[in-house]
Amino acid sequence: MALYRSRGIVLRSIRYGEADRILDIYTRDAGLVSCIAKGIRRTRSRFGARLEPFSCVDFMAYHGRTLDTVTQAESLRSFRRVRERLDRLEAAAGLAGVLRALSGGTPDRMTFNLLYHALDALEAAERGFGLVEAAFGLKLAVLSGYAPRLDGCVGCGEEPGEAARFAPAAGGFLCRGCRDVPEDSFPVPPETLGRLRRLAALPLREAPLESGLEEPLRRVVRAYVMAHAPGAPSLAGAGRS
Repeated sequence: MALYRSRGIVLRSIRYGEADRILDIYTRDAGLVSCIAKGIRRTRSRFGARLEPFSCVDFMAYHGRTLDTVTQAESLRSFRRVRERLDRLEAAAGLAGVLRALSGGTPDRMTFNLLYHALDALEAAERGFGLVEAAFGLKLAVLSGYAPRLDGCVGCGEEPGEAARFAPAAGGFLCRGCRDVPEDSFPVPPETLGRLRRLAALPLREAPLESGLEEPLRRVVRAYVMAHAPGAPSLAGAGRS
């Protein structure tokens, strides 16, 4: 069995048997891989806490028929603070769900770097975690070729205005004159489109995390991903069980 080494971010950790865990790891070079870490739940495990969800690790594993087996792991960044607050952890699970939905688990270094920077932003922030998730989703949609239209109404091209609605299946916002169309459209606060434009334009580290509109923005991005991404059923998230 071929042994390989890779760098990755643990998206999910599931208990298996008496002492093992099954891990989903998004790697920089091979995309999403599923591995088993044997004995990791034992007190004297050689892995220690290095394979916690949302940790960035350098690891060695060998290929198996269904699961690869991790033989060695070194922590590069634990992102410990992401796991210490439920609201941070919920946003991190949202990142993982969007990544699965939009990337399909295929390898892409820009996607890996975007995920790393999103976790870094989550760990550093004291509020606005849903805005980090929304910014990540927008940027990953652009990278994956599923970008929503943010430059005007998807029906007529005009500025949607304060009475705008968001139509996930149509791919963007609808103005008052064009909103007779889709059943899946829903109203959004007046500032929503402007805030989305800012999130899309700025680097993740500079994402505006001011209070307000956090849930509407997250709802818009999640609804858009659910409507367009090939792997959308996996949007429910990730983490530890």
